[in-house]
Order: sequence, then C-alpha cells, then structure tokens
Amino acid sequence: MNTNLRKANILNPLDTLDDWINEVTASNTQPNPNCMSIATVDSNGYPNTRMVLCKELNTDEGYLTFYTNYSSIKSEELENNSKCSALFHWDKFGLQARLKGFVKRCSDSKNDEYFSTRDIGSQIAAWTSDQSKEIESLEKMGDSYQIIMDKFQIKSLEEAKGVNIPRPDFWGGYDMWIEEIELWKNQKNRFHDRIKFTRKIKIENESINAEKRWNSVRIQP
Repeated sequence: MNTNLRKANILNPLDTLDDWINEVTASNTQPNPNCMSIATVDSNGYPNTRMVLCKELNTDEGYLTFYTNYSSIKSEELENNSKCSALFHWDKFGLQARLKGFVKRCSDSKNDEYFSTRDIGSQIAAWTSDQSKEIESLEKMGDSYQIIMDKFQIKSLEEAKGVNIPRPDFWGGYDMWIEEIELWKNQKNRFHDRIKFTRKIKIENESINAEKRWNSVRIQP
C-alpha cells in the first residue's frame, strides 16, 4: 500500500475503503474487520453511537448495508431522521474512513436472503430480543430464548445446525447511501493524509439516482 494517499489515483474512494477492509481481513489480526460505528440523532438532538457490522459494500452504486432490529433505538431514530454517519478505524494499520449519508430500508427479499445465511442460534436470538428494551434479568432472557426454540420445535442448537427459520418482520437491514467519505492515513509527526470525497444523490419517486463521479479535496491534518 502507498505510504500516502495519492489523490490522482483515487477515482472511487469506496474501492479504496474496500481494499482496506480486505487488507485488515487478510491479516487475521482483528476479530471483526468490518466493524464500524453508526451515529444517529434522537428527537432531543442528542447523538447516539454504536458499533455494527458492515455486511455489504457496493462500491459501484455507493452504499453499504448493516442489519438490526427495526424496533431498536437506532431504527427509531433513523426512521425520524434518515441522515447518519459511520466510522471505520483500524488503529494497527493507521487507517480510518468517515462517511456521511442517509439510509433506506432493505427490501424484504434482501433481508430474507441475508437472514437465511445466519446460524440458527443467531436467528433465534433475532426473534428473542426486543432490542434496547429493559428486561428483569439474564434468566428472563434465557426463558425468552427457550420460548422461541419451542415455537419452532427446536430441541437443541446442535441438532438444528443447517436449519433455517423465517425472518421476523421486525428485523432487517438498512442501505446507507454515501454522499461524503473522508479517507485518513496515519503519518509521522501527526502530519496525516486526509482526502474528502463528495457526490450528489437525488431521490425521485422513491428511486435513488447517485452520481458515479466523486469530487475530492485534500484537507489539513
């Protein structure tokens, strides 16, 4: 990898982001190389940040996908304000990417397809958890988990390996359409490389029209 970011060489910053994720993944040094923070804003103007997994990065269209419970706090805030930001940071590699954009719910077919790839334990957990809501105890959570196992006639997770259950309609993904991304690379003396890329996205009749051309500027450390 180049020791600095060559502005002229980066026509699509998402290709670079994809390369970085693949590099960290190949190193086998980080359990979740596709982990990122997602920041939303509540009705009182307070920001909320949490870690999620980026399960898809479409470098051509310019969006990434993450999955969650549609009844969660993050989903409630995204339904009220679809604008959000994301951050990838790989400290060992001296790399960081900041993204801004807006989200749109994934289609049922896309949600179903991804849900079917999850192991049976995770599928049951999706049914069990009323994400971010209060619960009396861990034991109560365990009871709820067993109720879902009984609902789908699953006697044990070991015996159910390879089994799929339906996706709950309150669980699914969001596509985050990226309007701005800043690529950051660590350099000596804190004289870091930073390049910001922007593009325009129009929404017409629920259809998303995203420019393929990115504008870029180098910004100071």
